[in-house]
Amino acid sequence: MSRSALFALVALGALAAASRAGAHALLSRSDPPSGATLQQAPQAVTLTFTEEPEPTLSSMRILLPSGRQVTTGPLHVVPGAPRTLEVTLGPLGTGVYTVNWRTVSRVDGHVTGGAFAFGVGTTPADVAVREVTSPPPSVLGAAARWGLYAGLSVLLGAAWVWTIAFPRSPERAPRGLRLLWLAWLAAVLGVIGLAEAQRADAGASLHLFLATSLGRALGWRALPLLVVAGALAAAGSRGTRLSPAILTVAGVGAAGAALAHVAAGHAAAGAGPWRPANVAVQWVHLMSVGAWLGGLAALLAALGAAPDAEKAAAVRRFSTGAGVLLVLVAATGTIRAVDEIGGWDRLAATPYGRLVLLKAGLLLVLALLGGINRFRSVPAAVRTLAGLRRVGTAELTAAALTLAVASVLTQTAPANFPGAPSAAAASLVAAGSDFGTTVRVRLEAVPGFPGPNRFTVSLRDYDTGRLLEAGRVSLRFTAQDRPDVGASTLALARRPDGTYAGQGSNLSLEGRWTVAVVVERGVNSVEVPLALSARAQPQRIHTIAAPGQPTLYSIELSGGRVLDTYLDPGRPGFNELHATYIDAAGHEIAIPRLAAMTASRSGGAPVTIPVRRFGPGHFIGDAQLGAGEWLLNIAATASDGEVLQGHLSVRL
Repeated sequence: MSRSALFALVALGALAAASRAGAHALLSRSDPPSGATLQQAPQAVTLTFTEEPEPTLSSMRILLPSGRQVTTGPLHVVPGAPRTLEVTLGPLGTGVYTVNWRTVSRVDGHVTGGAFAFGVGTTPADVAVREVTSPPPSVLGAAARWGLYAGLSVLLGAAWVWTIAFPRSPERAPRGLRLLWLAWLAAVLGVIGLAEAQRADAGASLHLFLATSLGRALGWRALPLLVVAGALAAAGSRGTRLSPAILTVAGVGAAGAALAHVAAGHAAAGAGPWRPANVAVQWVHLMSVGAWLGGLAALLAALGAAPDAEKAAAVRRFSTGAGVLLVLVAATGTIRAVDEIGGWDRLAATPYGRLVLLKAGLLLVLALLGGINRFRSVPAAVRTLAGLRRVGTAELTAAALTLAVASVLTQTAPANFPGAPSAAAASLVAAGSDFGTTVRVRLEAVPGFPGPNRFTVSLRDYDTGRLLEAGRVSLRFTAQDRPDVGASTLALARRPDGTYAGQGSNLSLEGRWTVAVVVERGVNSVEVPLALSARAQPQRIHTIAAPGQPTLYSIELSGGRVLDTYLDPGRPGFNELHATYIDAAGHEIAIPRLAAMTASRSGGAPVTIPVRRFGPGHFIGDAQLGAGEWLLNIAATASDGEVLQGHLSVRL
C-alpha cells in the first residue's frame, strides 16, 4: 500500500472513529407524539429510546401549564420492548400537557433529558423536534476515562513490545514493573472515577447505583484488573525480571477490561445479528489504538540512551508491528464510518462537531508523526536514538491530548438529535444580538400564553440592517423557573417575506423562559439567547366594593381555588398589597414559601415588591405606587409544585 493511500485510509478512519464517540440514548418516538392533538385523553405515555434506559434511575413526569404534576402510575419498561418506558395516566381534562423526561442509558450511564407537549381537546400543532439535553462534561468523568484509556494502553503495549519487539531489554525490571503498576493504578482509578461520575449524574445513592446494570458493568471492568494486580504482585514478590508469562497475563487482563468497557458501550447498544460484530470491531479498534500508543511508551521506557544493534532491531520490529496496528485502526474506523457518514454535514456548525474534528485532527497528527519515525528515525536507530525519542515524545503528547478530547467527547450529547383586569398582551416580543455583534434577532410569540404559540424570527445584519438568510433557524426553550423541566426545540421555516416562522407548544408553562435562537450559517453560525415571560390567559376576577373599605379582587384559579387581593389604602403613595390563597372549601391554603409580587406600568419593567408573611396563605407586600395604572402580579408555589399566579390591573 502506498503512503498516500494509507494516509487517506487513516484520515477516513480517524474521522469515523471520532464521530462515533459521543452517541447518547436519544428519544426516537413517543406516544402521544410531540405536538399531537388528541380528541380523547390517552391512558398512558410511552417513550422509546435509541438505547436501553435504566428504569431505576429514569423518570417521566406529566405537567399542567401551571407546573402542577399530574398523578401517574409508576414508571416501568414495556414488556418485550426493553427500549420503551411507560407511565399510566388517570383522567385528563382539556388542555396542554408537558411531558418532562430524564433517563440514564443502561449501556454507558449517560444522562439525557428533554420535554415536549401534547394537547387534549386543543391544538399544540407542529412541535418540531424534542431536544435531548445532558449534564455538561464533568472534570471527574473526563479524568476517569482518560486514566482508564491510558492505563489499559500501557498494559497492552508493554505486553507485546516487551515479549516480541524487545524481549531482552535490561531496563525492563524494576523500572518496567513500576511502569506497569502505575498503568494499573491509572486504570483502577479510572474505573472508580467513572463509577462516581455516573452515580453523580444519575443522582442516585451508591447502593442503588451499584445494584443497576451500570454498577455490574463496572464490576466486569474491575475483575480483569484484579487478575493483572495478582500477576504484578507475583512478579514483585520473586524479585526477578518480568517474565513473558507475567506480561502475557497483564496483556490478557487489559484486553479483558477493554472488552468489558466496549460491551458496556455504544457498540453493544444495537440490536439484531450485527451486535456481536459491532462489539468485535470496536474492541479491535480500542485494542489497536492502545497497543500502538502504549507500545510506543513501553519502547521508549526500555530503550535507554545508548544505541546498539539489538536496540535498532527492536525498533524495526516495533515499527513493523505499529504499521499493522495503524492499518487496523484505520480499517475498523472505516467500517464504522458506513454507519456514521450520514451526520457529517453538521460537523462544522456545532460544538459537538468541532470536538469531533479536533479529535480526528489529532489522530492524523499521530499518524503523521508515526510516519516520520518509520521513515526517518528507525533507519537511524543504529547510530542514534535522539530522533526516535524526540518524535516519539511528541507522539505521546499528541496521544495524551487525543485521549483527553475523546474523554470529553464521550460525555457530550450529539448535535443531531415550551378597575377590571387588563387583558394580557397580544404577543410577546424579545430582541437581541450575538456576542460578536454580527446578527440582530427579533422574536415574536403570539398570543404569548402557555400552550400553542406562533413564533416569528427576523434576522438582520448588525451593521447594515438588511435581512439575512440562514441555512437553518431553530429555537431552544428552557424554563428558567423550572430547572427540572428539560429543554425542547422548534425548527422554523423561511417565509416569502424573509422571516422564519413555526408553530408549537414549547412555551408550555407559565413563567420565565430563555429562548436561544440558533442561526446556522456554516462558519458564521451564531446562537442568540433571549428572554420571554409566558403569562396565563386573562383570568376571571370578581370585584367587591364596599363604602369605606378597600376594593377586594377575587381572582379565580384552577381547581376551584381563588386568590383574594386588595390594596390598602388604595390611593397613590404607600400601599399594602394583601394576597390570600383560598381552596375550594373556603379554607386558607398553606403555602410553604413566600409569595412573589411585582408591579409595573404599561410598557415598563416590573419592580419587585418586598413581601412578608401574615398567615399560612396570606402575604403582604409593601408597595410605593404613584398615580396611574399599575399591573400587579402575584405568584406562589403550592406544596404540590403548582404555581398559583394572579394578574391584576388597577388605577390609583
